[in-house]
Amino acid sequence: MKEIHSNINIIGGGLIGASVAYSLSLLGLKITIIEKNKPYQSKNHEDTRTIAISEGTKNFLAKIDLWPQIEKFAQPIEKIKIIDRKPSNELKFDNKRRGSNLGYIVKNKEVLNALYKKLRERKNVKVFNNSSVKSFEFEDDTISTFLDNKSLNSSLVIAADGKNSYVRKVFKTPTFKKNYKKSAFVTTFTHSKNHNNTAYEFFYKDGPLAILPMLNFNNEFTSSIIWTNNNEYLNNLAEIENIKLSQILNKQTQKSVGTISKILTKQIFPLTAHLNTSFYENRTVYVGDSAHSFHPIAGQGWNLGMSDVESIYNLVKKYRSLGIEVGGNSFCEEYHNNNFYNAYRLYQITDKLDNIFKSQNILFSLGRRLGLGFIQNNKKLSNFISDFAMGIN
Repeated sequence: MKEIHSNINIIGGGLIGASVAYSLSLLGLKITIIEKNKPYQSKNHEDTRTIAISEGTKNFLAKIDLWPQIEKFAQPIEKIKIIDRKPSNELKFDNKRRGSNLGYIVKNKEVLNALYKKLRERKNVKVFNNSSVKSFEFEDDTISTFLDNKSLNSSLVIAADGKNSYVRKVFKTPTFKKNYKKSAFVTTFTHSKNHNNTAYEFFYKDGPLAILPMLNFNNEFTSSIIWTNNNEYLNNLAEIENIKLSQILNKQTQKSVGTISKILTKQIFPLTAHLNTSFYENRTVYVGDSAHSFHPIAGQGWNLGMSDVESIYNLVKKYRSLGIEVGGNSFCEEYHNNNFYNAYRLYQITDKLDNIFKSQNILFSLGRRLGLGFIQNNKKLSNFISDFAMGIN
């Protein structure tokens, strides 16, 4: 069996796995990536979803010289409007006081394109595609990851293999789980009215509907929708003709972006959330969806994954500067301590917000109206929420 040695071995080459690989390669480490799929090619990438990049994540992407490759595909969000059922119950956010945007909307594939272009330029990064992990073994200061015909020996494994993490199953890491028994309907479309760099979030009894501004498509105003609703309803919605779908979406979006002209893409994803009880095992740490996933109500899931990436980057940099082993128990435990609370907080916030806003109880409805008004008139609280959306608190 062929033996390959690296400093850090990453399981999963998606958005988070590729991000952590690229960032750590800048520190001079030898990096290996195990990816179960074929080599990434933009033309074969069928996922039409977008990600919301917070200002905090953008700052880290700029720090590692990745933002310039992404920025030209990014639609800034200057304002966010939250609407509880009807426009009279509205809450508005902007970030004029800081002179920056609240975030950016980018297609997944554009971020992957930028990442893999950078990774191909890094001679200290090796990607093993069409590969699946068979087992792990530990010996002194090494963890060996076994594939079919080779073993990858490293001092640390980073699990970035998603919600259904194989690594998590191997180590039997316990999780908190929630199945919302709903799905998220994701569609991109063109529309008649300029979105003016504004994102919307409508709260209905069956779940939130978010409208995210995008760059123009063929010189037409373009946005995407993420709509949480019942599984059966959304499955039926995906099957109807686009003309009828446009009529339904026009009603649900309350013509906030005018009339929908053309449906460009549509996908459905099951809605679940989870949180690992621990973000590490023996010489192994979990990042992104392998560690946590959330209800999309706050749109911060990917940004928290990138916060994991930045945390590992800073931790590796710190330990190497002090001459301390990367991958040992103290390293893994410090990573957990730095990141678990933020994930736990977001897990609780998104779950409770979903319950509060979907409730039809008259007292909850009154409380929401009073609460939205209070937040709108309380600058300190409004600014705190804006900073949370930006990923800087």
